[in-house]
Amino acid sequence: MFSDRHVVCIGAGGLISHVAPTLCRKGIGALTILDDDEVEASNLNRQRFYASDIGKLKAIQMVRHLRRECIHATRLTGHAMRLQEAIGRGVDLRGDVAVCGVDNNPTRMLASRYFREHGIPVVFMAVSAQADHGYVFVQGADGPCLGCLFPDAVDDERYPCPGTPAMADILQVVGSLAVYGVDTCLMGRSREWTYRTINLTDGAWDSARMMRPNPGCSICGGGAHAAIEHPIDRCPPQL
Repeated sequence: MFSDRHVVCIGAGGLISHVAPTLCRKGIGALTILDDDEVEASNLNRQRFYASDIGKLKAIQMVRHLRRECIHATRLTGHAMRLQEAIGRGVDLRGDVAVCGVDNNPTRMLASRYFREHGIPVVFMAVSAQADHGYVFVQGADGPCLGCLFPDAVDDERYPCPGTPAMADILQVVGSLAVYGVDTCLMGRSREWTYRTINLTDGAWDSARMMRPNPGCSICGGGAHAAIEHPIDRCPPQL
């Protein structure tokens, strides 16, 4: 069932490092990765890169490493550019589902708006600066969008978000939950939530909720829409 499906990954950092290999091993038909960053030494403790990758483009190196993860004929494509540039250049982003694992809200909100307009579900994921909690939000082709969930984030212009780099443990947990979210979009697996939070320090703070659309949402609710050409930068909402 996965072999004829296309997933678009926005970002090639710590979160996508745990999502992309799993999708390849599941036998996804095509995987497109967007990221304009270069690998730094500080990335190596939590991202699927190596010392020989330092200074090279993340999207390109990730695709090269993913070839070893593919047990089926997954078509891998890496673009060393941000989502905004990819849209402007007409890159084919018509996937069956997108996964957004970036560290800034301008790109998140652009993804929310762009893929909603094209009727494509998006799985958003983020972790806290403390690296002890995170969330996954599944934005469907309709229903609540990311702007409904985090209205204050729509106009946050911090890029990237401040904070210390996340640790591999929380990235693995949130990344695995995001893969399940992808499965629910592609395979119809049961999911009775759209927004789920995970807290490693105290499970009492974990939650799973079905969110409702916000009639005043500036992305999907008929409010003032920001132009796609000028996305607003913002940092991941704190849970």
